[in-house]
Amino acid sequence: MIWILLIIGIIGFVLYNFFRDKDQMLKRQVDMQGGMAKKYEFLVGKLTQEPSAKVVKVTRDQIHIRAEGQTTATNFIITETFNKTEIEWVGQMAMLGKHNHKWTYPHNYPQQKMLDEIGEYMEWKSNQMFN
Repeated sequence: MIWILLIIGIIGFVLYNFFRDKDQMLKRQVDMQGGMAKKYEFLVGKLTQEPSAKVVKVTRDQIHIRAEGQTTATNFIITETFNKTEIEWVGQMAMLGKHNHKWTYPHNYPQQKMLDEIGEYMEWKSNQMFN
């Protein structure tokens, strides 16, 4: 019985430290820069230039952008993690199925360079699917 309580205590301590560290990271990397929408304003602006693209959800550590067509849906999910920014693309196309890719950058990486790399990948992926 004592071993079970000890294990539960250790797990609780580890979880507490993880969430405390995550909170401190978000304060430092996101909150002090005005939040996710402010920090990634340039990137979000470029990813929502398509008329059907819009921000569907913003949390303290994530932005979800979605564009929908008649037979397609494109999602970009920007997530702030420990010293990194992850951008995940999920494309759903009626005839071509589901495709996805994830990029990981240092949290202060220039957003224009992120866009350039995403654009290069999307061009390559389009050529791969349609040629």
